Amino acid sequence: MIPGEQVRFLGRVAGDVRRTARAVGAAAPGRIGVGLRAALAVVLPLGAGAAAGRPALGAAASFGSLAVLYVPWSPYRYRARVVGQIGVGLVFAVLVGSLAAGHGAVSALVAGLVAAVASFVCQAAELPPPRELMPVMAVLAATDMPADAGEAVTRAGLTAGGALLAWLVTMAPALAGRWRAPERAAVAGALEAVADLLDAVTSPQVDAVRHAAVTGVRQARTAVRQAVLPPGHRLVGSVVAAESLLEAALHVEVEATAALDPGWAAAVRGLVPAVHGDAVTATRLPDVTGTVGAALLARALDDARSAGACAAPSPVRAMPPWPRLHRRLAAGLRRQSVVLPSAARIGIAVAVGVGVGRILGLGHAYWVGLTAAAVLQGSNLVVTRRRVLHRLAGTVAGVGLTFAVLGWTPPLWVVVVVVAVAQFAVELVIATHYGLAVTAITVLALGLFHLGTPTEDVGSALVARLVDTAIGAALALLLRRLLWPRATLVRLPQRQARVVSAVRAVFAAAWSPHPERELREPRRALQGELAALRTVNADALADAGGADAGWPVSAAAEELAFLALSLPAQLPAPPPAVAGAFLDHLDDLGAAIIGPARPPTGAPVLPDHPRTVAAAAALTAAVAEARTR
Repeated sequence: MIPGEQVRFLGRVAGDVRRTARAVGAAAPGRIGVGLRAALAVVLPLGAGAAAGRPALGAAASFGSLAVLYVPWSPYRYRARVVGQIGVGLVFAVLVGSLAAGHGAVSALVAGLVAAVASFVCQAAELPPPRELMPVMAVLAATDMPADAGEAVTRAGLTAGGALLAWLVTMAPALAGRWRAPERAAVAGALEAVADLLDAVTSPQVDAVRHAAVTGVRQARTAVRQAVLPPGHRLVGSVVAAESLLEAALHVEVEATAALDPGWAAAVRGLVPAVHGDAVTATRLPDVTGTVGAALLARALDDARSAGACAAPSPVRAMPPWPRLHRRLAAGLRRQSVVLPSAARIGIAVAVGVGVGRILGLGHAYWVGLTAAAVLQGSNLVVTRRRVLHRLAGTVAGVGLTFAVLGWTPPLWVVVVVVAVAQFAVELVIATHYGLAVTAITVLALGLFHLGTPTEDVGSALVARLVDTAIGAALALLLRRLLWPRATLVRLPQRQARVVSAVRAVFAAAWSPHPERELREPRRALQGELAALRTVNADALADAGGADAGWPVSAAAEELAFLALSLPAQLPAPPPAVAGAFLDHLDDLGAAIIGPARPPTGAPVLPDHPRTVAAAAALTAAVAEARTR
């Protein structure tokens, strides 16, 4: 392992994190609107319950309102489906939790099972935070309040009403003429990312920016697929244009020996107004002479401008719709998936947390399980440790704020307002700082608890929250070390092999009789595999405590993948025998990464592709070295 290379890899990952944080900061105005809608969805049932003198019923309905927290940036068609499904999950969690309440070990097992299933579904569906945390909170709170069958059904019905309210609130902006706003924002972001790549050519940050450009185009394609746009829709054409621009930009970046004329990036950014229905910003293209690949980039820009200036639908074929939930669940069950062990770990933590809390005689044992579940959402051991510190500090701060509000026994309407403000704050900061989000979540949870049980002593509840959080955090760290601690590490080779297989598919399509028609789908698949490899490798590196964790193979596979993505469709194909030998070499590499097969020897021969040959040789050497360890 070469330390300098590992530092550069970690630098690339850190660069991605910094860019993501800046993007979230730029989206702060939009987050204010999302936060206000979330606060409205929660405050309405709470306010109605308080006004009717039945705050506990309002608190029960507010559990369903928590569905408003999910996919607030996604296309409305996809959002409607996800928020509805989360609402059904919350109703089920409250129902089974209420029925299991007061049954000792049964309630702990039921809570753990619901947590495991919710975690598996949310991770397999690739839902962003809060992921399974809201169903886990709902089932745990319900198990702490014994009820007969009639009361359980009543609570579930109130939760369903809150979920319906959440669905209406999250869909409300579509009525104001913003039906296509999310996918437009995603496509505009993709174009900005490609422009950033052109600006960063030959700069030290180009690796991170290159990855961000591939990820941005993939996210735009995901948004368009989730929106289920009709065939020929202009945004479909815009995504296809962004894909062509990315291909050209990668080709220019690979071949460049000096920084590009800033006019190239300005021309790409000039396409953004057309995404929102305005005219394309006219920008004169720089001279194509002296820049390898500039002619390809100029053609892609001309095609994108034509598509943006055309009021009629684009003739581009429709994109395949986003996979249905059952297909995502099936993918999560694959052997190389890390979803199953992660979900099982969270389910066990919730069940054990509730059990430990009750054995210790804690008044609110479910808080132990909830803390453990929240901490274990960290994707690796380093993130888990960081979340423990943030969880403890955020809880202490949240308890202090809650005491300042509830310590003087305020009217119920004050508590309702505080809960609404806390809900708004959660949405505003959860993507940027977990510790601050925990502070707001603590105020939110304690406020809901107080509204559900207004007669309980506030001071004892606050102390219990601190104790239960400390126990839950310690439990989470222990279980993270004991339960499948190497799950990501042992699955890394399968992910590496999938990238190599996707690279092979791209080269095969590029050298087919009709590359313009055959290349698009393999390239899209490779972009997805690249994004997954970066995530899995970072987690494996963190779990391995700084050891290489298969990094040389991942780095070499990533470099070959970017070369495959940059390969122009117009480049002449090598002779069939040479192309076939190269593709067979990639097949042998993939088999050697995951199985007992011996790594291939010798460098592949590929005339007129010196960088591809060098990258394939580097991957071959990395695989051979990994097999000797």
